Amino acid sequence: MKLITLKTFSSDISAHLLKTRLESEGVECFILDENIVRLNSFYDLAVGGIRLQVREEDFQHAKELIEEWEARPYLDEEDHALKCPSCQSTAVYAGFKSFKTAAGWLTLAISLLLVVYPFFTKTVFRCKECGTEFDKNNEAK
Repeated sequence: MKLITLKTFSSDISAHLLKTRLESEGVECFILDENIVRLNSFYDLAVGGIRLQVREEDFQHAKELIEEWEARPYLDEEDHALKCPSCQSTAVYAGFKSFKTAAGWLTLAISLLLVVYPFFTKTVFRCKECGTEFDKNNEAK
């Protein structure tokens, strides 16, 4: 049985969520390097992240499932598609870590100086088309 890396993660939670979704569709998955990355987050760079692997014969089906899930628009509380306030596109990234605020830049500088993991980021949506960052209320940042 040959395994192929389908996707890499820096968070074990994200890896397990995708693994659960794929297994519910009948795709057997394996997670590698989870414990080493959990031990120290900087090891993530050394080992290449937490790897989600599937069997070679399931790779194409799993890839198609992920593409289908990622193509779905994000919905707001009223089940309307979340749109970019600048270009009205529904193609957005969720959970994007932004450093565009003053606190974000300060955190980035301190993190680089002290060689620590960034302790403050603002989680926003980011448009895939124009790059605008915005929150759930469609307020551009």
